[in-house]
Amino acid sequence: MTPLELRALFPTAEKCLHLNHAGTSPTAAPAAEAVNVVLRELMSDDILQGYLNHIKRQKALRTLLGRMLNVAPSTLAFTRNTSQGLTLAAQGIPFREGENVVAPRVEYPSNIYPWQAQAYRGVSVTLVPPRPDFTVDEEALLAACDDRTRVLAVSWVQWGTGQRLDLARLGRFCRERGIVFVVDIVQGAGALTLDLGSLPIDIAAAGCHKWLLSPGGMGFLYIRPEVFRTFLPINIGWNSVTNPMAWDAPHFEDIKSEPDRMEEGTPNLLGTAALLTTLELLESVGFDTVNDRVLSLAGYAKARLRDRGMMVRTPAGPAGETGIVAFTHPDRSHAEVLEALAQAKVIAVERQNFLRFSPHVYNTEDEIDRAVGALP
Repeated sequence: MTPLELRALFPTAEKCLHLNHAGTSPTAAPAAEAVNVVLRELMSDDILQGYLNHIKRQKALRTLLGRMLNVAPSTLAFTRNTSQGLTLAAQGIPFREGENVVAPRVEYPSNIYPWQAQAYRGVSVTLVPPRPDFTVDEEALLAACDDRTRVLAVSWVQWGTGQRLDLARLGRFCRERGIVFVVDIVQGAGALTLDLGSLPIDIAAAGCHKWLLSPGGMGFLYIRPEVFRTFLPINIGWNSVTNPMAWDAPHFEDIKSEPDRMEEGTPNLLGTAALLTTLELLESVGFDTVNDRVLSLAGYAKARLRDRGMMVRTPAGPAGETGIVAFTHPDRSHAEVLEALAQAKVIAVERQNFLRFSPHVYNTEDEIDRAVGALP
């Protein structure tokens, strides 16, 4: 499938120009139809078949996610969103009183609040200030880690500036010191290729309503097996044991040994069907093709914005090779700019005191020209 063929599957593309995939994505027609298939199953005279079909879809989805990230499917658990994934990570790590977590102060709250919530266990959080341009200072981040640091928590791609952190470097630092390296990958997964299997990352979490093009309500959590073996038994329910359908004879001693034990109960049938479909669409385009096209469109947007006299705030060089383009207008307020864009039916947002475009693979250079041309 080509990017333009994918574009034809999004009804929204005929109604507006969506440049906020770093926020929420529109829904493709095949994903909506996949949800409708499940609903028809649940309205039939054989409702159980809908649940049995879900088991097949979930297995296929876990396999496809593993293929996309280059990790074993068994290392993945399904969640509701990034926040739940990071909360499960924070609750599952067996912290000792006096230990601390280090994170950038400009992290999205999903990667701050779950760690701060561990204060009841005697865990402190060190939030490292950013540079004046709101970018993360990796040197300062590493310098903040000491012999009390149990976790370093970062985002692969920063939600405001679009900065991409050096996961290999940060991960090596953590691995050498026995620090658990936790990464929020929601602003990259689905847009950029990520070889989790070759990186020193211990835990990664994402939601699927942004670059993965799925409706809200689904996410996933990756946990390296050596780390999961130390996890506390949290988020436990009937589905956490190896024979979950044996309801009449409790057998907690047979608790699952892999992250899917945290998928505690009745699953998200609709979300699973939609996400499987959107991942299949992205894979049909090609994950590498998606990566290259997203970076090409982001680069084109930066160049056109500069041509119009805008101040591009996304870092230059490899750190800025993401799908997020942050910018400011030289003399108009963000509210004025967003109003002009809205009048032209261009969907963009303000984040961390910057304006933000985030095009996906199915967008075009002509659409970028249209968006930039609508700026006051």
